[in-house]
Amino acid sequence: MARVRLGFCSAAVMAGALGVAAHAGAGEAKGYAVTWFQPAMFTGQVEEECPDGLNKSPDFKAIFAAEGKTAEQIKNLIDHPNSKEFLDAVENRGPHGEDVCRDPTSVPDPGHKTLKGKTAIGFNLDGKTDGSATPNTCAHEKFTAPDGTPGIDNQYYRALGCMVALRGKRGHDGFVYSYIMERMKAEGLRTYLVEVKGMDDPKNNKDVELGIYLGSDSLVLDAKGEVRRDTTQRISKDPRWHNIVHGTMKDGVITTDVFELNLLGDPLWIPEFHFKQARLRLELQADGTLKGTLGGYEDLQTLYYNTSKSGLLFETTNAASCPGVYYALKKMADGYPDPKTGECTAMSVAFNVEALPAFLIRQPGDNSKTKTAQAGSTAHQE
Repeated sequence: MARVRLGFCSAAVMAGALGVAAHAGAGEAKGYAVTWFQPAMFTGQVEEECPDGLNKSPDFKAIFAAEGKTAEQIKNLIDHPNSKEFLDAVENRGPHGEDVCRDPTSVPDPGHKTLKGKTAIGFNLDGKTDGSATPNTCAHEKFTAPDGTPGIDNQYYRALGCMVALRGKRGHDGFVYSYIMERMKAEGLRTYLVEVKGMDDPKNNKDVELGIYLGSDSLVLDAKGEVRRDTTQRISKDPRWHNIVHGTMKDGVITTDVFELNLLGDPLWIPEFHFKQARLRLELQADGTLKGTLGGYEDLQTLYYNTSKSGLLFETTNAASCPGVYYALKKMADGYPDPKTGECTAMSVAFNVEALPAFLIRQPGDNSKTKTAQAGSTAHQE
């Protein structure tokens, strides 16, 4: 479908189209298309962060032997890893034939190596620096941010930071996250959009409004497969994925209030995101792009499902076991204690966020009230 480029017109739009900076006025809005949205892994020195080593895939040969299979049966299974028989044997290895990825509690905790490092990306979500319990959190060990800020909460990183497929090398993301983002971009699986309203000044504004939306269009790639900037992106009309929050902007850094963030996920990997007590810190870069961090709490069941829904593929590609990951997430959970059991039902997380300038347009039937626009901005489609 052809993209609508001009369903609106203003001096700011024309200035942006010509590459001329438009003077920011009251109510001015700028738009961005998200190019990276994945969990933040600090990935320091593996010897310090994972002194017990990295996790490995289950030893299926040993599992089969413990189940009483004969040497010949084991050989037939191991020699045919793509067969239905092998898949059934490794996934349905519960004591009564349960699928251990769908029902991880059907087997005892096989053990999972968790991160021992002291540094992580994220926010102080509960307002405490010592990690003691609060009415809304369980006691847990805190991190220090790379810039030295104490009291950082990111238990997801603590639980899964010793999985080689997720941690990557220093300065690079794990290949699983990179693979997901490549699919998101190249195959158009999902697009997220960001809108900043009320920018009376390019870098300092006491009151701004941040909108995080689901997009209706795929990201546009150039000949090199990189996401193009300043393309037109339509905001989804579905109000379930419209997230609005107040924020402030100081020296080009936008910091939001606490809010709940809901986004539709990648249809093949992550059905939905629901972040409680979310907050964003986004910094406007010299080239006009945005980079920053999202922090908040995610429900444990959602985190586990998002991590292990692919079963055997997860266990072999990510080098970990489904039950091991489940029990680690449960142990490390630090948010929203169950009133009856006292066990926490959610986990602190942090996501890296990157975005390029884009023209955002609202579709007929969307009653949002943004009326101004410029390059990397928002307007109504007529």
